[in-house]
Amino acid sequence: MKSELTTIPLSEGRSLIASHSLAKTKSKRWIVFLTESGSDFRSADRKELESLIGPKVARHFNFLIINKPGLSPGKTNRSLFENSFRRTRRIEDALATMKTIVPKDHDIHLVGYSEGAYLTPQVARRDKRVKTISMIGGGTRGWLKEELNTATAREKKSYAKIINKIYKNPNSLKRWNGFSYATWYSYRGDNTFQALRNLKLPTLAILGARDTVIDLRSTIVDMVLISENQPIHIHIFGDCGHYFSKHWREVERVLGRFLKDNVL
Repeated sequence: MKSELTTIPLSEGRSLIASHSLAKTKSKRWIVFLTESGSDFRSADRKELESLIGPKVARHFNFLIINKPGLSPGKTNRSLFENSFRRTRRIEDALATMKTIVPKDHDIHLVGYSEGAYLTPQVARRDKRVKTISMIGGGTRGWLKEELNTATAREKKSYAKIINKIYKNPNSLKRWNGFSYATWYSYRGDNTFQALRNLKLPTLAILGARDTVIDLRSTIVDMVLISENQPIHIHIFGDCGHYFSKHWREVERVLGRFLKDNVL
């Protein structure tokens, strides 16, 4: 089935374009995908869902992708995109979109990749319709802390200086390592860890053993610690970095099995 585009009004006069498609047979289950930080506009067609969770599982779900403000099929509004790139806004925007698109009596299964993975536990805590979460390539700690922990010995001193500047200039649009100071500052806290350990929902964490973007060691320790009290399934692919370039078939298999076991 062809995907539909819906413009979602947001706070402060902003908006985003959500894309969704329905299962061929009526379903009250939704896969809601939260994208990575620098993603292009995504169309939630059925083939994309099939490539994410497998065709046999995909037929049981409707599919929603929450594109970021400023992204459209034709062009990118960088100013709107940057103005919306704050942790609290990302969460509020996701919640507003789900409220608009997904009927009240339907179930939501969140899947987040990279930045989207960091946000899934917080989004889940604020929408009771969320029944499972899947985190692909996402860490658990604050981004500034992770940057310092993953820096090389040569980088640590300069990183510490810049991070100190970010704390002193939390609203600055000056950029470092791809993001504005304001964006880095908004992701400074261990919000993912705090939300996740109080969530009590079936959770899947898919990680790459060679991921140097996130603080992999802290993430694994946190996930194992949390799994002692609630259902967290952890899968680590050996020869794999942050982008899962050669491993999306394995992601499809693991994610599809998780949904089949916990939902269908």
